[in-house]
Amino acid sequence: MEQVFHAATGAEGRATFGKADFEQAQISGVNFRSVVFRGQVNFSEVQFRDVIFEWPRFLDVAVFNDALFNDTVIFRQGLFGGPFKVQDAIFKGDLIFDGGESSGGIIFEESKVFGEAAFVGLEVKGSVALEGMECSGLVELTDVEISGDLSLQDTAFGDRLVLDRVSVAGTTRLSGGKLQRDLDLNLAFARNYALAGTVFHGRVTGTFDKSVVDCMGAKFEEGFAITLKRSELSLERVYTGKPSTLAGDFVSALSSVRETAVDDLLIVDVDLSGCSFLGAHRLDKLRLEGDCTFGSYGNRRVLAEEHVWRSDRSATSVSPRRIADLYRQLRKAQEDSKNEPGAADFYYGEMEMRRHSPATPWPERFILHLYWLVSGYGLRALRALATLAVLIAVATVGFLLGGFKTTPAFGDTLIHVAQSTVSLETKLSSLPKELTPFGEVLRLVMRVLGPLLLGLTLLAVRNRVKR
Repeated sequence: MEQVFHAATGAEGRATFGKADFEQAQISGVNFRSVVFRGQVNFSEVQFRDVIFEWPRFLDVAVFNDALFNDTVIFRQGLFGGPFKVQDAIFKGDLIFDGGESSGGIIFEESKVFGEAAFVGLEVKGSVALEGMECSGLVELTDVEISGDLSLQDTAFGDRLVLDRVSVAGTTRLSGGKLQRDLDLNLAFARNYALAGTVFHGRVTGTFDKSVVDCMGAKFEEGFAITLKRSELSLERVYTGKPSTLAGDFVSALSSVRETAVDDLLIVDVDLSGCSFLGAHRLDKLRLEGDCTFGSYGNRRVLAEEHVWRSDRSATSVSPRRIADLYRQLRKAQEDSKNEPGAADFYYGEMEMRRHSPATPWPERFILHLYWLVSGYGLRALRALATLAVLIAVATVGFLLGGFKTTPAFGDTLIHVAQSTVSLETKLSSLPKELTPFGEVLRLVMRVLGPLLLGLTLLAVRNRVKR
């Protein structure tokens, strides 16, 4: 068998096979140079030694199940017209795909590579699957264009995984994989990334452009530094062992941090309007920098959970009390980073949820309603000033109708009420000096409520400008 192959492939393009079955054969010292396999070819349980495939043409299905490669094997500039299937194979050396085209996809399942695995310069009109593999050395995909999916699910990488200039039109899956070393992602045009359940023992850095990334249940033991460009990322049930950074471009979004400890997470310029914070751990340590946008209700920033509650107040999935806890933790995180203005909306949201919560005692809810009505919880200066103006106008009319024993002029009465608001004595000689009992009560009310409303006005201004 070996001599036949050697003689047949000594001159380029002379060996052509129809349907070929080499099952359980032993092939060594052969270069399948320019060999054409027109039909299905079966290399199952074949033992290869010192074999090279240069410019081979597999026009139909090629099967290498349970094959044993005793040393490095190279597929150089191959043409694969059908699926290229490898299952339960063992590669004791390196596995190298150097250029080539595939129309049926490349599939490796449950195989072991003791050396390095390199896929360089490939154009695949289909999907590439390296699933359930064990790779001791470097796994590299460089200058690879894939029109389907790229799947690295349940694969254990003993060394590094390099994805450089890889274009994926479908979904990139690393779910359930294990990577021992650092990972630098440089993929283009991938629509979806499935990293769920992946264990990254090294630090992950990468940029996602126009992508949807699902990291549910992933473990980043050395943390990550991820940049989003017009992309969406989920960090639900994620573990980060080291400080991590997520940076965006103002339009990229984070969709969830549920059940994730975020004390080591820094978020910069990311859209958080649809982000679910419910169930996040150590939310009071989350760092937000740059222009992290939230949803809006009226003229304030609100969490996605509050939008859900307001759209259906009978829903049991989220309650005002739990939303108030989220606002409280985010407020503390902003206050600890000396961002008082940024904390103001979270304080407003916390008070709103306490006011609406059925768990809040009714006396406290009544006080909160008054606090909201007159000053917006000490955050709406114009509302406090408007309340003060209304109070002065009402008191002025009260004094005119029965506050003095004689009837003064309107202007003098207004000045008297304004001075009472700031606890000053009037010096107007034209103003009657004697007040009726009703007038004494009005003056007492003004001396209590006037300074209080002025104080709320100043407090609102302070909360918006304090650093």
